[in-house]
Amino acid sequence: MFTLQAGYQVRDYAEWKRMFDRDPAGRAASGARSFRVFRDADDGNYVVVHLDFDTRDAANAFLERLRSQVWNDPDVMEPLLLGTPTARILEQVAGEVLATG
Repeated sequence: MFTLQAGYQVRDYAEWKRMFDRDPAGRAASGARSFRVFRDADDGNYVVVHLDFDTRDAANAFLERLRSQVWNDPDVMEPLLLGTPTARILEQVAGEVLATG
């Protein structure tokens, strides 16, 4: 599995989340299997998103779509973000579910 990790310093989390929920880049249509949204525990306006894909090519293609159709659109991004988003593609190489108690 490959995870596209994107980080954003947002002006207002609620406004950013409304845009994210509208899905302007088409996550499901692009092959995303799942996503998780995280907020920094000390700065609720710093957001990290993990989007999971079956292949590296699918993750790369979605990242390029994000860059060209969303991140490069000043009408979308300027009201929402402070600074430039960061992104990287991670390959899962190990994992384990740990039992509790």
